[in-house]
Amino acid sequence: MISGIVTTVLMLLFIGVWIWAWQPRLRAGFDATARLAVDDAMPEGEDNRSTQPRNNA
Repeated sequence: MISGIVTTVLMLLFIGVWIWAWQPRLRAGFDATARLAVDDAMPEGEDNRSTQPRNNA
């Protein structure tokens, strides 16, 4: 009996989170977060050059 109630509550919680995550108003924020790992912009004060020069022989 109690396991059925717990299962139902967890299923409703999962469906609620799923509906929340697919809201159109949240898409821009999720898209921006997804691009963080591949963003080419360097943070302020960071140097884009490596610390050791490469030998291009």
